[in-house]
Amino acid sequence: MRARAELVFLYSSEEEAELVARLLELDNRMAPKGIKVRTEPLGREVITRAEHPSVGTLFATIDDLLFCEKLIDEMMRL
Repeated sequence: MRARAELVFLYSSEEEAELVARLLELDNRMAPKGIKVRTEPLGREVITRAEHPSVGTLFATIDDLLFCEKLIDEMMRL
């Protein structure tokens, strides 16, 4: 069985969503081996889908993703 998660972030513009998606996708490249992580913009939303057999690994990846998104969001507001 594989654990799956989908996270959706909403931004004020499509341009902002596209920028965040690109930055998160860069971080996705550092994900643990065997985890599938994909981030893409869709209008003003950024959607990340992750999948892995281990729920613990998936939760750790989600935690990292949330931290990165928060950091990106705070930096864009400077």
